[in-house]
Amino acid sequence: MRPLALILALAAATPLQAASTHPTAKVLEVMRENGCRLDVSRAEEALSAHDLRPEDVSAVTNSWAEQGVAGLDGPTFEIAPAICGAHGLAPEDTAGRADALYDYVRLNGCRVVEEEAQIKLRPAGFTQAETPDLIARLVDQGCAHQEDPYVIAIGDAC
Repeated sequence: MRPLALILALAAATPLQAASTHPTAKVLEVMRENGCRLDVSRAEEALSAHDLRPEDVSAVTNSWAEQGVAGLDGPTFEIAPAICGAHGLAPEDTAGRADALYDYVRLNGCRVVEEEAQIKLRPAGFTQAETPDLIARLVDQGCAHQEDPYVIAIGDAC
C-alpha cells in the first residue's frame, strides 16, 4: 500500500450527517463489510449508510495511514490484515487466516488472553472453532508461542 495522500477524496464523498460516537468502529465496519478494500467511487454510498461525517472519516483514515495500516492502492482504499482480521478471506484459506491472526494479535499488544479472545477475535472475523488450529499453525511455524492463558506473538513488532 502506498501512503494515503488523497484520503480527502474519501471524506469529500461522504455527506454531512450527525456525529458518530465511535467513528473508528463505524469506518472499520464499512471496510470489513467490503472485504477490507473499498473503491473510492463507492465511498459515498458505503460510508453515508453508517452516518459518518467527512471529518470523522478523514481523521480515522489518516490515523490509520500514519500507522501504516491503511492506504490507497490506485482507486482502492484498503486496510491491512492487522486491523481487517479475517474479513475478506475465504474460510478454507488457512494460511491467509493464520497470517491475519498473527498480524491482528501483534497490533493488539502481542498477546491475547483466552477471555479476551471472544471479545476481540470474533468481531475480527475469526471463529471460535478455527482459532485453536490457527494458533497451532503459528506455533508450528515459529511465529508465535502460547503460554496459558496467553497467545503471545513473537517477531520484530513485539
